Amino acid sequence: MKPAALRVWLLLGTFALLACPVAMAQASAGGADVTLENQYLTLVYHTQTGKMDLVWRNGNRLLGVQSGAQLADGRTLNTSAYSRHEVVKEPASGAGMHGITIRSSAPGKPALLQHIVMREGEPWISVQAELDQTGSAIGSRHFDAVMLEGPNEVQIKDAARARVLHVPFDNDMWFRYNSEPVDQIKGTFSSDEVTAFYDNQSRHAIVLGSVTHDTWKTAIDVRAQDGVIGALDVYGGISSPNGVRSDTHDTVPHGIVHGTRVLSPRIFIGSFSDWRDGLEAYGKANAAVHPPLRWPGGAPMGWNSWAAYGGKIDYDLYLGAAAFVHNDLLPEGFGRNKVVYINLDAFWSRLDAVQLADAVATIKAMHGADGTRFEPGIYWTPFAYWSDDLDAWVEGTNMKYRYRDILLKGPDGSLLPKVDGGRAIDPSHPGAKERISYFLRQFEQMGFMYLKLDFLSHGALEGQHYDPTIQTGIEAYNEGMQQIVNEAGNRMFLSLSIAPLFPSGYGNARRLSCDTKGHISGREQSTEYELNSLTYGWWTNGNMYIADPDHVVLGEKADLGARSVEEGKSRLLSAIITSGMILDSSRLADDPQGQELARKVYDNRRWFAVADAGEAFRPVEGDTGDQATAVFMRRSAQGIYLAVFNYDDQKAQTIAVPLARIDPSLASAKVTVSDVGTGTAEASAKGEIRVPLLPAGSELLELRAGK
Repeated sequence: MKPAALRVWLLLGTFALLACPVAMAQASAGGADVTLENQYLTLVYHTQTGKMDLVWRNGNRLLGVQSGAQLADGRTLNTSAYSRHEVVKEPASGAGMHGITIRSSAPGKPALLQHIVMREGEPWISVQAELDQTGSAIGSRHFDAVMLEGPNEVQIKDAARARVLHVPFDNDMWFRYNSEPVDQIKGTFSSDEVTAFYDNQSRHAIVLGSVTHDTWKTAIDVRAQDGVIGALDVYGGISSPNGVRSDTHDTVPHGIVHGTRVLSPRIFIGSFSDWRDGLEAYGKANAAVHPPLRWPGGAPMGWNSWAAYGGKIDYDLYLGAAAFVHNDLLPEGFGRNKVVYINLDAFWSRLDAVQLADAVATIKAMHGADGTRFEPGIYWTPFAYWSDDLDAWVEGTNMKYRYRDILLKGPDGSLLPKVDGGRAIDPSHPGAKERISYFLRQFEQMGFMYLKLDFLSHGALEGQHYDPTIQTGIEAYNEGMQQIVNEAGNRMFLSLSIAPLFPSGYGNARRLSCDTKGHISGREQSTEYELNSLTYGWWTNGNMYIADPDHVVLGEKADLGARSVEEGKSRLLSAIITSGMILDSSRLADDPQGQELARKVYDNRRWFAVADAGEAFRPVEGDTGDQATAVFMRRSAQGIYLAVFNYDDQKAQTIAVPLARIDPSLASAKVTVSDVGTGTAEASAKGEIRVPLLPAGSELLELRAGK
């Protein structure tokens, strides 16, 4: 599109929009373009082609955008294939909202509607497609809310090397975030729910992602060739042709969505001068639709049994760990808002009913000299069954249902394959609902204040649900999680372990990554692995959940526990900069090495003060592929905090960072540097900062610009 022609069309569209709604609707039916614009962008809908262009003032562009659907009867719809495109609705402008609905129609085809909303003061719009009554009755399992095809339709200003971000569907199986250069993409590159097209050097970006998560599993597929993006499809209905897609663990296709009104996911499309601002804006947009579940006590601190003792946990080890926290760690500042959680993880059933009741009472009777109280926590999997005894009675159902009744089935009535060794429970089944009510009542009556919910992705699997009104796995997941939230009543802290990233709003915290222990490096369970999730997923903290960094594990007798003070401090620092949520899982009851490391690693009130803010640090760079970046930052009261990591456990490193990359205000300033942990001043910096680190080491610094 030539710039001169674009200016003419914008003027025509703007004139039609400002003249009057009736005139615009009549003009659009006759082929005139329709324009929406605010101070950040101009949207032009070409009513002759059924495509729209988004042109932002910062130079980024998304051109030739259309919508479509694959109907259940095999027909494919695209707005560009319709002969008529008319404005049928204009939402009243109010509270800074502007919008239009375009109806695309043609003889013999179900009509397709596009709902487009723009907000004053925001560099993003939302687009949601809808099938008309005829199309809705037929239904779809693949609804393309936003798609485009053709080279140079995605334009990032000043992009020296464009990248695309992969976001995992959930945090199971040690999936990693991945920032892939476009020139390395071969075929199709996919992301779940959200992606960003950006250039790391200039940081310019376009961010696209779903903000409704009530019905669809949303995917973004990008096709590239010879270093150029050639096609983009943002659609509801993640499913591959053979019914298998590793991201979602599904083995049957996405459910067909049909009814009186079928809507696609609502898609956020925004352009930003900094890709990090874009993802944070996307997170806030999601929070506006489904607010996070807040916990008045803030991010928890405490101890968990899993990495420490796993399946060997017992009464004495549980209370022994609690005693060490009380006697040795609490006096050094371990705890938050005068609460420490002591949590049982899986295999808590090794304690009999009498031991469990006594252990809970003992924990609740513990108090610190400053009034800190201790609270017990427990673990449960509401949507996964771990036995092969399918005839076992379901707890809480008065022998009305056996487990074979409540397990999720495939379309042919057979049980779905196991995932992670467990079978999926159908959240819509009345027996599953009674089971949830039973266990939650039991946990609350026993006095637990913290509930870790694991393997929740089982509840989002596609299948044939008991409730015929449930058409998709995400609909079932929403129903099951809403029941848990309603019955828990925010009286227990709900910590989601393995769980889909979306929908959010059903847990006070969600683990940012899969299991993470104490080693600095490794593809799985390491500090670097957890910080890969922070590098590209920090924006989830606060907007959707407390981002749980998982356990800090110290001592070689624990599972992958830190082997030195340096390695242990790096693991602690990774938790501090993720959200400040800190759960130790060292063998504090019986391991002298773990105990000694705990005394040295947790002896840092200044670090704890940074953690208490509950704020995630941003990555300084976003060009690390599926690895973690080494440098993170956030604002402090008087300057900027900088966290720097050495992921090599064998060699020392000196990491150099241009100050301008941390913040432009530091580019030419003389910067004073202080060690947050010790409070001591270090050598000042100008132009760049150089941070020497021991093997597996890290530093938390504060930078202040001088005059």
